[in-house]
Amino acid sequence: MVVVTRRRGVRVLVLVAAAFPLLLAAGAALLTVMLGGTCSGSDVGDTPSAAAIRDIPGAFLRIYEQVGAQYKIPWEILAGIGKEECDHGRFPDPSCTPQPGASGPGIANFAGASGPMQIGIGGAAGDEYDSLRRYLPDPSLGPHDPTTAVELAALVLIKDKGAPVGQPIDAYSLYVREYNGSGPAADAYAARVLADAHAYQGNGTTAFGPSCSAALGTPLVPGAKARILPSGDAAAPADAPVVVQQMIAAGNRIDHFAYSFGGAHGDPAQTMNQSNPNPAAVPGAEENGGPGYDCSSATSYVLWGGGLGQSLLGGGVLVSGELESVGSPGPGKWVTIFATAEHAYIEVAGIYFDTAAGLGNPPNPPSTGPRWSTVGTGPGGFVERHPPGL
Repeated sequence: MVVVTRRRGVRVLVLVAAAFPLLLAAGAALLTVMLGGTCSGSDVGDTPSAAAIRDIPGAFLRIYEQVGAQYKIPWEILAGIGKEECDHGRFPDPSCTPQPGASGPGIANFAGASGPMQIGIGGAAGDEYDSLRRYLPDPSLGPHDPTTAVELAALVLIKDKGAPVGQPIDAYSLYVREYNGSGPAADAYAARVLADAHAYQGNGTTAFGPSCSAALGTPLVPGAKARILPSGDAAAPADAPVVVQQMIAAGNRIDHFAYSFGGAHGDPAQTMNQSNPNPAAVPGAEENGGPGYDCSSATSYVLWGGGLGQSLLGGGVLVSGELESVGSPGPGKWVTIFATAEHAYIEVAGIYFDTAAGLGNPPNPPSTGPRWSTVGTGPGGFVERHPPGL
């Protein structure tokens, strides 16, 4: 079929091959697996309109909402830019292709713009990626990673163009224009982005901020500290970086499993899977009656959930002693890994994920497993490490 797609203010006529819808479907499925979960609404931000739900792929809609909440700009503005640049990752050009987990600058177009949000990596588009990547939760990821692409777009608006935070949609017209460039073409670009943003806006008046981490189906609470819920799951802090919210969501996915020494130390595609964790693939000792996670595989799972499985863990499921040397030394602002040769656990946004349930017990007390706790095993004798930037 013939599709008209808009990029950087230029309308481009493209003949789409019959196989392309299959590629889109596969890409959407991959994004869903990588992100996991859903969000069913918002108490403090606009619910997406019917037009948004119809036009924006679900995985991208969840990213726009989450990053908008994180950076406190209307998610609809980010979605409008995503529509204009690469039709939410659907434009059939290698420079637009979303690639979850992709690192480095990636493939760019003729102007040096890369990824679904067309972030400049050099040439006529500038080098926004290199100048802004230090502000990312994971600077190793690049503009083809969908979440990183939208984070970079928010950073371009705020850090590079001087956009305010917490304002209504129309307050961003000038900054959206500058995102594209200058002159009449940029004026037309900004007008289209704002028109799409208003079309995506549902009922309500608040400019930003979903009440759950939309990409993850995890509740959000105000502030910078996570909160343990009566169910035993944790709510992620709204002020935390997206990668931290992702770690909270990861812990929630396995906080019902039993402790099993050696459990889940196997193929990360199964044991570290962020949509369907399967410790039975490597069940371990099963001393509590079934397969599960031990202290270090549970810690690894949380880090994989934050997208750090490759960059921090080298693509593996580490044992406790190996966790003594990952990342940077000392405690982190958001995440601290505690490790010895015998035990490991992790603090995320002020709460602890620990197979000892935070009570100072051995790492395998009967009928327990990885659980959230307000008190970790304790820092005595542990090496403290943290992911860079966190």
